[in-house]
Amino acid sequence: MTHHHDRDRGGHTGWCARDHQCGLGQHRATPVRLAIPGLGGAVLTRIRTTDGTEHAEIRLSIRLHPHEPTARDQLATLLANLRTLLHLTHHHRPHRRVA
Repeated sequence: MTHHHDRDRGGHTGWCARDHQCGLGQHRATPVRLAIPGLGGAVLTRIRTTDGTEHAEIRLSIRLHPHEPTARDQLATLLANLRTLLHLTHHHRPHRRVA
C-alpha cells in the first residue's frame, strides 16, 4: 500500500535510487548484490511502479555442473525452490507490534 508520507514531491520513496528509471514511472532502489564464489550470485532490487505496487526483482546467476544430467537436476531443484520461495513470500504476514 502506498502512503503519501512514503514519497517526496518528486514521487520518490526514501529508498529510491533517484536515477533515470524515475522518469519512466518506476522508482528503483539501489540493487543489493550477493556473491558466493564458485557457486553464483544474486541481485535484488526493490521497485515501485506507476500504480503504486511494489515488487522485488531478483536476478540469479548459478553455476551449473558440466555434466548435462546433473545440470538438469540442478535446474529442476532451482525451479522447485523458487516456487517454494514465491509461496513463502506471498503468504508472509507482517509482524504485529505489541503495545
